[in-house]
Amino acid sequence: MKNLMLLLLLPFLLTGCANIVGNNEETVYIDSAPANVPFVITDGSGQIAVASFTPQSITLTKADGSYFGKVIDTLTLKKEGYYSTSLPLEYRLSHWYTFGNIIFFGVPGWLVVDPFFGGMYTFKADRINTWMCPCERGPFNYICW
Repeated sequence: MKNLMLLLLLPFLLTGCANIVGNNEETVYIDSAPANVPFVITDGSGQIAVASFTPQSITLTKADGSYFGKVIDTLTLKKEGYYSTSLPLEYRLSHWYTFGNIIFFGVPGWLVVDPFFGGMYTFKADRINTWMCPCERGPFNYICW
């Protein structure tokens, strides 16, 4: 009976809580003032992941499949007549990764499963609102854009 119970519980002990509850992708909403600003999101290697206009909801991958392989994304907004804005999309550890694996004794999930599949990360903010500063007219207007 004990062997049967252990056999039934084994799949749950070898999985990660963050991957059971979450996944490798997450949606973030990007907005700006003024609206209809073109933006790009680049990954850590400089490759364009997304190019679109605000406001927009986009889905991004959170991990690259390597061990603790968090993806580093950068959001850049540019519009003529405004200073460009660039900021990193920041992640934090998911509460399911931190506390769920403790509650369910999921050491393999904490150290093996969740670090590979990205469920352990979540965006710090699911909505990003940016305010772009207009450029002043004058001799240095060429730096705007």
